[in-house]
Amino acid sequence: MEETYNQKSFHSETGKVDSVALQSLYAYVKNDSLNNLALDYWRSGDYQKSLNIINIAYKRAEKEENDTELAKILNTLGLVQWRLGNNEDAMSSYSIAGNIAAKLNMTRLLGLTHTNRGLILKEQGDYESAFMHNNRAIQLFRTEHEYRDLGIALNNQGQIFKNKQLNDSAKSYYLEALRHYEKADYKDGEAATYYNLSDIYLRERNQALALNAIQKSLRLSLQIERKIRISEAYQKLSEVYEAFNKTDSALKYYKLYAVTNNGILIANQSKTLAEYQAKMGSEVKNLQIQNLKKESQLNENRNWFIGLAILSFLLIGVFFVYRHFQKIRFKKRKLEIQLNSSNKILTIKEQELKTYILDLSKKNAIIDSLQKELQETNAFRKNDTAVTSLLEQKILTEDDWTVFKSRFNSIYPGFFGKIQQHNIALTEGEIRYLVLLNLDLKSKEMSHILGISPQSVRVSKMRLKKKIIVRGYHSVEEFLGELT
Repeated sequence: MEETYNQKSFHSETGKVDSVALQSLYAYVKNDSLNNLALDYWRSGDYQKSLNIINIAYKRAEKEENDTELAKILNTLGLVQWRLGNNEDAMSSYSIAGNIAAKLNMTRLLGLTHTNRGLILKEQGDYESAFMHNNRAIQLFRTEHEYRDLGIALNNQGQIFKNKQLNDSAKSYYLEALRHYEKADYKDGEAATYYNLSDIYLRERNQALALNAIQKSLRLSLQIERKIRISEAYQKLSEVYEAFNKTDSALKYYKLYAVTNNGILIANQSKTLAEYQAKMGSEVKNLQIQNLKKESQLNENRNWFIGLAILSFLLIGVFFVYRHFQKIRFKKRKLEIQLNSSNKILTIKEQELKTYILDLSKKNAIIDSLQKELQETNAFRKNDTAVTSLLEQKILTEDDWTVFKSRFNSIYPGFFGKIQQHNIALTEGEIRYLVLLNLDLKSKEMSHILGISPQSVRVSKMRLKKKIIVRGYHSVEEFLGELT
């Protein structure tokens, strides 16, 4: 567990400074408060800041050996890793948090880890595993009467069946989710589930039910002022009306969707908007000065008559052009709106791409540094032929272990004798872990040699750590230093 997360703190040249500053800033903030603060940044979309804060909380909880806080923090860390696209580490965080929660009877947290794992597996198309995790979450939330969380898990279960085109099953889960949302007064969940229900009714070609469901979703979204939900509801209303050949209504709601969605994109790019506004303000002032000069000139001569005449012709031309475009069919108008929205989105995505490239260059520098260190380490190992030969051996049977142990003792004489001198009751598995750790192997390398899973290796380390802590050692590495 330490190996998995301590080595993945996302350090950079600027990140080291930020990490020190953050640790000083949050030195007297409790772990629960840090966890909640990280969740707030996660909800706002600032995933890097959320990661920095949750890393501080994780290291502190691990040092204090506070399993209750560690389980909550690992679940939050999984959420951040998921949003950063690191699904493998996210699943590992959820799994470890779930194991701790099960051991400490933290039922709600255990259910949340199952729900979160189900979401990732659903996105990856592993519906069978996703269903299993969601089903476990549903059972736990039912037992604890956690109606809000139960509704979310039921809605996610419905999504799995909807993706598999099993409409009746999906519908039954959505309707049950709505009943539990009402108990918890969770309008955001209701809005999302009514949106999903409208999809099912639209597939069934049931116009009345599809419209009723999406209209309920829109009303709830407006009540809680969730712009994203409002935008989605407008888009779905446009789809429903278009599916039933009501083009006027479809265009009306598509326009509302375009306006709302553009507003969201602009709000999310406040810095860019501020720059544009500053430029626009400067242009307006320049235009005002030019207009004053023109007005002064018009008062001195009669050229304003020519301007009025030209303006009149322009207005007449605009009027006829307007009349012409009013006759264009619904489809062409819709495409124009889509093109306008796409251009704005493209501008924003270009800005995001620039930011991503800068971040990527920093990460590549870190990767190059790590690869260089790894090459130097590998070069050292290759020079030691005895150790290299030892590392090529696998320990799959007791005979393998006897041979391996004999060769290891010839390279590091006295190692096993020092273990016996400490008079600590260690299992063969724990001694094997110490031997492989002394060879500077990682968990995955250990699991490859021993023929077991990385999780089993971590369990061996945890059990060993509990035994040596009683003897006054703070870590396995400190105890190993006594043996070498």
